[in-house]
Amino acid sequence: MPEELIPIVLFISIAAVAIFRPLTTRIGKVIEQSQAKKSLAQDPQIQRIMQLMERLVDRMDRLEDRVDFTERVLERQRMQAQLTRGPGRGDTEEQQS
Repeated sequence: MPEELIPIVLFISIAAVAIFRPLTTRIGKVIEQSQAKKSLAQDPQIQRIMQLMERLVDRMDRLEDRVDFTERVLERQRMQAQLTRGPGRGDTEEQQS
């Protein structure tokens, strides 16, 4: 009777490993990723870098707004200059350049 149980136990063990190994490796990866995120979030140097990056993004947004405003003002001034000069005069000056 014990000789008959050896192949059965061996077969069940191999099947359990084949079935549960991908599941346990995936669970292990999820746990490692959550631990890595926690350690990154708790690291003060990384927190400081993240704050600096946020400040830089804010400054870039403000600079972009300023450049857009300046472009609009310059375009408006150029259009007003064309209106005061007249359409015929501006075209000949641009062609001569």
